[in-house]
Amino acid sequence: MNGGEEMKRVRDVVVFLVVVVLVLQFAVPMLAGRNVVTMNIGSDPRSVDPALASTTNEHVLVNQLFEGLTRQGPEGIVPGVAKEWSFDKDTNTYTFILRDAQFSNGDPITAEDFVYSWKRALDPRTGSEYAYQLYYIKGAQALNEIDLAAPDAEEQINAGLETVGVRALDESTLEVTLEGLAPYFLSLVAFPTYHPVNKNVVENDPDWGSSVTSLVSNGPYVLQSWVHGEKIVVVTNDKYWDKDIVSIDQLDFLMIEQANTQLIMWETGQLDITTDNVPVTELDRLEKEGVLKKQPVIATRFIFLNNERAPLDDPRVRSALSMALDREAITHSVIKSGSTPATAYVPPGMPEGTMDFRDVGGTLIEEDIAKAKALLAEAGFLDGKGFPEIEIMISANEKTKAIAEACIEMWKKNLNITTIEVRSVESKIASERRRGFDFDMTFSGWYGDFLDPMTFLELATSKSGQNSMQYSNPDYDRLIEEVNMSSDEQERMTRMHQAEAILMKDMPLIPINVEGSTYLSNPRVQGVFRNILNMVDFKWAYIAN
Repeated sequence: MNGGEEMKRVRDVVVFLVVVVLVLQFAVPMLAGRNVVTMNIGSDPRSVDPALASTTNEHVLVNQLFEGLTRQGPEGIVPGVAKEWSFDKDTNTYTFILRDAQFSNGDPITAEDFVYSWKRALDPRTGSEYAYQLYYIKGAQALNEIDLAAPDAEEQINAGLETVGVRALDESTLEVTLEGLAPYFLSLVAFPTYHPVNKNVVENDPDWGSSVTSLVSNGPYVLQSWVHGEKIVVVTNDKYWDKDIVSIDQLDFLMIEQANTQLIMWETGQLDITTDNVPVTELDRLEKEGVLKKQPVIATRFIFLNNERAPLDDPRVRSALSMALDREAITHSVIKSGSTPATAYVPPGMPEGTMDFRDVGGTLIEEDIAKAKALLAEAGFLDGKGFPEIEIMISANEKTKAIAEACIEMWKKNLNITTIEVRSVESKIASERRRGFDFDMTFSGWYGDFLDPMTFLELATSKSGQNSMQYSNPDYDRLIEEVNMSSDEQERMTRMHQAEAILMKDMPLIPINVEGSTYLSNPRVQGVFRNILNMVDFKWAYIAN
């Protein structure tokens, strides 16, 4: 037997044993017949504090633990803590009437809890990355954008907290005054950043959002245990107002980053629901077997570019990199998951009257190798010469790695750039580096939070907590502010198209594809609510006989 074959056998055995060890590390009893559902969320959340949660896995947990005034459900927007509401067009004011509801510690939920929670999220000292989701409320943006370095910052914040347009008329009546037209506001108040928190808990433990002993919530489930880096367990909340409809007794959320480990655990019955990190090499087989789930979503995958780092601080370089990509090939030969090539930043599915915003706006992305070469030469990199070494930072996701490698090959072939490499890091480290702007390029994606193009466009404003690319364009910011202030729907749409055109000209991020979510789910688990915004909710889930 030749030595190469012997080494291959040894290597294969080692790989197999490593996978077995990883599986055993997360092992749970076989799930069939138990009223427990196990789902992979990929990595350890930082916090489930609604004001601080910002990643998909954090939002999955917040949706089970908390509830806002409304909730996204199978029938659309359904009442949550609010049992009814009204809207006064003349004053642009919503009035919400709260039901008798409690926090998990038995404290009653009052209108003042919502006032406190929303103002806390907007207070710049909180550092909420999603605070901009509340900018539709009168005075909210001005409060959140107060410069903490200003000598009178505290005085400004206190004044802003007093004037922001949310107040409790009594214990069960909440009044919210908006800046402009926000036809999706009832969807917004179902979003995690709008969920109520318990003031006493928050002020007694600064780390309450990741503490088993301190965390108090108000949703269908409560936190039972949290082994960081391994597993979070939540169980039904007996103080939840609609507890009788909740059927699943316990949800176990695992933190498995490796695609192959996740697949083995699912195929051996140790995992009910996977993330979308399904091994690319197994997609065809799983689809043929009829077990691959495909969920339509409104989402765009893109490459964040650090606009403050050379040579990516030059829009000519950014545009050249975008133009040199063959999105059709990436989508159909690499991703293979029902995705389609991106033609702009905002994906299809966002309504504009009776039309689709994407159809009205048309294609805003060019794919032109000759033009890309010319732009690169203008920027000082003729035929790719002199282009510095830069990295594409990715987390441990097989699909993302395959896409990154495909992009690098296209840049080599089409622009003769040979100095871009993939750097794979743990998800937690990737998140920290992204927040600290410590990267050259990194893959990301955005799922719509509500059915309006603003859910995508507001990400790129200068002061957005999600603007990891450090992009800043005053004209873009002005247009987005005008959209938020406008009470005319057609004017809003016109401004948003203008803003998107600016964004695609500057190319601070490179859209790759319109996402299609693919995952695996045990057929015994039914009724899990998923929508085109990629929200996951177990309130209505049950175990099939």
